[in-house]
Amino acid sequence: MAHTVVDGWTVPGFTHERDLGGGSAGRVVLAVDDMTQTKVAIRYLDKRLEADEALLSRYRMVARRLSQLEDPNVVDVFDFVENPSPSGGTAIVMQRAEGVSLRRILASRGPGGPLAALSALGGVLLGLAAGEGREVVHGALRPSNVMVAPDGEARLTDFGLGFGPAAGPAYAAPELWDDAAPSIASDLYAAAAIFFECLTGRPPFSARSNSGWAKAHRETPVPVDQVPGPLRDVLAHGLAKEPEKRPASAADFAAELEEAAVAAYGPSWEAQGRGRLAELVKEAAASPEPAPSRIRITGQNRVAAPSGGRSGGGRRWALVGLAAVVVAGGGAGAYFTMGGKKDTADPPHPSQEASTAAPTPTAPAGPGAALAAQIREATTRTPSASFSFRRTGPGIKANAHGSFTLVNGAEPSYTMQLAGGGETKRPGQTVVIGENAYVRAGKAWRMTPVSSKGYPSLAAQVRSAGSVPALTALLENSTKFQHNGTLYQGTAALGALGQQPGFGGLYAELARATGAQEVTFFLRVDKANRPVQLKLRAGAKPHWLLTNYTGWARKPPIAAPKTGA
Repeated sequence: MAHTVVDGWTVPGFTHERDLGGGSAGRVVLAVDDMTQTKVAIRYLDKRLEADEALLSRYRMVARRLSQLEDPNVVDVFDFVENPSPSGGTAIVMQRAEGVSLRRILASRGPGGPLAALSALGGVLLGLAAGEGREVVHGALRPSNVMVAPDGEARLTDFGLGFGPAAGPAYAAPELWDDAAPSIASDLYAAAAIFFECLTGRPPFSARSNSGWAKAHRETPVPVDQVPGPLRDVLAHGLAKEPEKRPASAADFAAELEEAAVAAYGPSWEAQGRGRLAELVKEAAASPEPAPSRIRITGQNRVAAPSGGRSGGGRRWALVGLAAVVVAGGGAGAYFTMGGKKDTADPPHPSQEASTAAPTPTAPAGPGAALAAQIREATTRTPSASFSFRRTGPGIKANAHGSFTLVNGAEPSYTMQLAGGGETKRPGQTVVIGENAYVRAGKAWRMTPVSSKGYPSLAAQVRSAGSVPALTALLENSTKFQHNGTLYQGTAALGALGQQPGFGGLYAELARATGAQEVTFFLRVDKANRPVQLKLRAGAKPHWLLTNYTGWARKPPIAAPKTGA
């Protein structure tokens, strides 16, 4: 169906291959980029949506905030195109990906067990954290816009646009029924409701009218007795009636999930859960597609106009972490297909091809060294990111969140809010640049060495646990190393890590505190080989250190605050 016209026009520069169906939001076609020969999905918005200028304005606003976001738990949108002719027309050019929606998995296979549910929730929370890093909430989260790839990776679509609680009543937080604006708290409530459905096969509450839904969410006790015991606290926290009683952020909820999953199912829970999700994707794709249900307009893609236009060899795509099209039987969700060739090559993994980065003569030739080189090369191009950190263990607890910038030839600079125990129990603001820490006291800043007790040493610990130099040293000193897609697992000797300059003190302290001789690590990277999540485990009564990374970009260096009154 080459060059088929949809509603009187086609997006220039693409050849349509076939129709993919549609619904209230408009038609969707499979197309090929004439310049790159990349296959994409294009959705042509329904004329009624085009007439809603407020809706289109929200598209543009979200696009500005999420431009350049590349995250393995968020589906990409490439372009937002508006037809300048009087006849009008609006279309969204999206990633052509593989897999099925979580809604289709639940409809065709039912609940897949606690490990699959935990893995799905983990992917959802990482996707929400990526949006949160850009100050964008989802606002319309439900199983139809959680997509699961053939490798079991859960990914989000439909960021930033909702049509009120009635559009997804089973997942709408109590405050939304009182006309509150969507927030990260309401997103976490929806994520917990999806988690419940993955565990049991049905949402946590039921009703027959909007007023009934509102009453159920506000008043009905959370049915925690219907889920496995080790997961009840996680569920109850996410489904708390009051927003302030839910986790403070998606990263905090992910860390809480990690602790519960490890305690209940062991440190390999994530790999097992993704494997089970991959099985469910294959089974759901092979099953007859459920009959289409009445499709609602639930808030589809927000997109950005291309940077620099679409003409000429220097064309740039505006990469936005969103996508949604209407798929028969799947509701609103990204267009995914099963099978077929990849149209563009992903960056090679270390087991497939050696890194092209210049070798570091002093780096150990451990099994993770090739990945370490690729991470250094990738993060050099986008040296800044947001992060969250959490450490737990017997008698130990620390939390931090903020941002950092890599510094050539020196330790990265960090700005963060953090809290620990004792004198650091109250959250404090700290900036770390080189060997100096700047601690905020009231309206003033105080400079002190990072070796000082209290917030400076705690901030240094945060940097040591998750900085890119520390991470690459961990990989280079690995003694065991394996991977499944973008998920890596290995071990490294604490003795060797404790000798590393700059951050060896953390590993030496871990060895003393736990009596362990090695640390186990779990690392997830994005398609560009930039860190997404790093988990460290040491000891029989384990100490866990969890760092999440979002929003990789190139930003100005972190400046030292002015000290004094």
